[in-house]
Amino acid sequence: MTNDSTTVSVVVPARNAAMTLNAQLEALAQQKVSCAWEVLISDNGSTDATRDVAERWAGRIPLLRVIDASARRGASAARNLGAAAASGELLLFCDADDVIAPGWVNQMAKALDVYALVGGVLENHSLRRSHGVSVSWNASAEIRLRYWTRYEATPGSNLGIRRTIFDELGGFDEYLVTGEDVDLCWRAQLAGHTFGRVRDAVVLARPRIGARAIYRQAYSYGEGHRQLRHKYAAFIAADADYEAPSSTAPAVERRSASRRLRRLFTASGFADVTWRVGQTLGELLSRADRRVTPLTRDVTI
Repeated sequence: MTNDSTTVSVVVPARNAAMTLNAQLEALAQQKVSCAWEVLISDNGSTDATRDVAERWAGRIPLLRVIDASARRGASAARNLGAAAASGELLLFCDADDVIAPGWVNQMAKALDVYALVGGVLENHSLRRSHGVSVSWNASAEIRLRYWTRYEATPGSNLGIRRTIFDELGGFDEYLVTGEDVDLCWRAQLAGHTFGRVRDAVVLARPRIGARAIYRQAYSYGEGHRQLRHKYAAFIAADADYEAPSSTAPAVERRSASRRLRRLFTASGFADVTWRVGQTLGELLSRADRRVTPLTRDVTI
């Protein structure tokens, strides 16, 4: 049970995050946590003032450490290197450009009394700018991918896992371009560990702004999907007839053909098309990294 002797490590991967990190650290400083905890800013080779921004919070977050995670690049590597330096029994992951809501640390830690791996929910409105273009839909933390629906997953921006399970699984797969969080959730559940959703553990998500940023993120997501299809091909084929449980996510509004056409000429409609083009091209044009080893159905995760 989570109590005064339980230790929690919050790992925040960061690379050139000086513009957004203050807001996340402010949210961490305001957490009222009922057990021993620490915060690790895992600096993945920043060339801006990320380290300086983080270190200025050392007085308000007593157990704050900035970890040099520049040895290997990418969010997965930053999370793994941060976790390796962490001392907690429970590992919580959030991002440097989002903001955790009050009570997030306690809610995630409490849920890990019951589940081996947990995910919270995303709130998409508070950090959405009044100016600048982003996609029209809300990002959901409830991930169940269309090509393999057996297991639910959660983004690395709102994820908690017991340290023993993280070590058992070998952490995040650093060869995946994106989707490393989905992969970790899938591998945990394939290994027989339980996944839980924590409705009171909220993260305010910051959407990508501008066509270039949207396209780049979407393309990388497409690459990640291609790699996940490659890694889990045997499981996807075996589950071809599996029907997933009904989603609890809000239903997407269905628009008529004429309304969809009109939306193409709006800023958000253009952003939506940019995303879909980027993700499609990422899936079609990218190649699966040969270092991503396909799993067989008799594999020991």
